[in-house]
Amino acid sequence: MKKAIIVNGITDMNKGDQALVWESYRIIQDTGLYDDIKVISLGDTPEEYEALCGQTINRGMHVIQNLLKHPRRGKHHKDQLQKEGLGYLFFQVKNAIGDYLHLTRLKKIIYDDRKLKKYFDARELETIQAFREVDTVFVKGGGFLHAHGEKTAPYVMWYFLYYMNLAKQLGKELILLPNSYGPFDGWTVERQLKKGLGQSDVIFAREHVSSIALGKLLERDIPVVPDLGFYLQMQSKEIGFAILEKYGFTKEDKIVGMTVRPWRFPGSKNPEKLFDQYLNSLKELIIYLKAQGYKVALFNQSIGPNAHEDDRNAIERLIEICDNKNTQLFTWVNENPTCDILKAVYANMHFFVGTRFHSLIFSMTSEVPSISIAYGGNKGVGIMEEFDLGEYVVKIEDVTTDRLRGLFDQAIANYDEIKGKLAAKLPLLELERKETINMIKKAVKH
Repeated sequence: MKKAIIVNGITDMNKGDQALVWESYRIIQDTGLYDDIKVISLGDTPEEYEALCGQTINRGMHVIQNLLKHPRRGKHHKDQLQKEGLGYLFFQVKNAIGDYLHLTRLKKIIYDDRKLKKYFDARELETIQAFREVDTVFVKGGGFLHAHGEKTAPYVMWYFLYYMNLAKQLGKELILLPNSYGPFDGWTVERQLKKGLGQSDVIFAREHVSSIALGKLLERDIPVVPDLGFYLQMQSKEIGFAILEKYGFTKEDKIVGMTVRPWRFPGSKNPEKLFDQYLNSLKELIIYLKAQGYKVALFNQSIGPNAHEDDRNAIERLIEICDNKNTQLFTWVNENPTCDILKAVYANMHFFVGTRFHSLIFSMTSEVPSISIAYGGNKGVGIMEEFDLGEYVVKIEDVTTDRLRGLFDQAIANYDEIKGKLAAKLPLLELERKETINMIKKAVKH
């Protein structure tokens, strides 16, 4: 039997990411080839480690220490959702340079036990030993391999490709589970991707637009298979409804679920204005929905690990904009369940308006008609197109009240047709999962 490591880290605070790691683990198990599967951790402080890995550890998965610390070092500023202060930026740059030099050294001494003990602690040495012994490194599904021309793009790309480069340097099998790819704007970005991914044994894309973008860059075919979040097996709807019941909802209510998120609008000269436009448009949509008798529920799809990935910060801003304590326009279901329970909550929705990508996957695989507010590369647009529902998506920078109302009205008018498309897609998913397993088995040594 073989050994596997899942990178680039587990993030229990983000339920979409948690689902991807859990389903990566399950699909590796179901190949029948691996009896030793480890998951790289995240978290730069003991508190972060517990928040980011605790639920996964409780599910019985073997989590090992991350070698690549985040430049933030566990310091997060809630008041810097759109722009980070200059001092904080210098702090991260200093850490990033140190990490680059430290981990570049690792590649040179990885088989020298004496030098390794000099530079790495016991938990890191366990991880290094795991990489020396592993057969296959699996990159969890996701959407992190993109750049928008930021000044930090060269480092960000090095950071995300680090474990992939390490795997190929050590002669290990490298498989990228279904990801979104692109755009690839920025100095050295394309060159780093060619080096980091060019020797991969298998690369899966989770939508055709990503397959085309990366395939063109690498000059190879990139098979398209569903995002692993589609396969998440949820808890019962009754367990999900029990959470809603705590907040006063009844089974007779027509609930419209929503997810919002902080977003920095990369490349924009005025991100604060665009963020306010996004939230104010959602406020007007909520007023519109309430006038039609719907009840609106806001959910935490992600609560970290940093301020920019903590949806609670965006929800709190929306509470202020709506004066929600007085107007009671919506209910904030402020919980931190596991991904399979959160999906069971979403299954009780009548409709869903999702900014968070995996909140849409959770809702749509529960046959809940949804509209997408897309951000961060190709993933939001591509996934709706895969369901033949490409007309029900708007990019986050293009959000307006009229656009959201129009999409909602159009979706309600075609409600049964949308449910039919969702229902028709679901039986195909298990077949596509088996096909993905077969492609992995063909690519690796037995």
